[in-house]
Amino acid sequence: MNKPTNELMQMLHTEEQIETYLSQNKEEFLDIPLCSYLNQLLTNYAVPKNEVIKRSCLNQIYAYQIFAGTKHPTRDKLIALIFGFPLHLDDAQRLLRVGQVSELYPRKKRDSIILFGLQKNLSIQEVDDLLFELGEETIV
Repeated sequence: MNKPTNELMQMLHTEEQIETYLSQNKEEFLDIPLCSYLNQLLTNYAVPKNEVIKRSCLNQIYAYQIFAGTKHPTRDKLIALIFGFPLHLDDAQRLLRVGQVSELYPRKKRDSIILFGLQKNLSIQEVDDLLFELGEETIV
């Protein structure tokens, strides 16, 4: 997992059979259900679901529905979950891609503040305070 996109493009360009490319790179595709990826992250980070939900500051019922796959969250709800874990940047960006929303982009002021908070291990409340102080829309 986590081959650079340009490497995947090169492999796709040089491969004679699409089936070969697909079988060799099946771990690279983002077509897994969001709830499956979230539950995989729980295992990878060895963190209880209720702790992630509590630290995310999301409505508990709604958050459990996201983990169950019955609700499709907005970008901000996914960002809140990122801080609930908290996730490393690569896993955070992948979660956003799996959730079919845009990644955090450092050329956007709001995203830069969120990225700063993630890198500094700030809580979601601390990031929201920063966003508010700097005139940006808060997350939760």
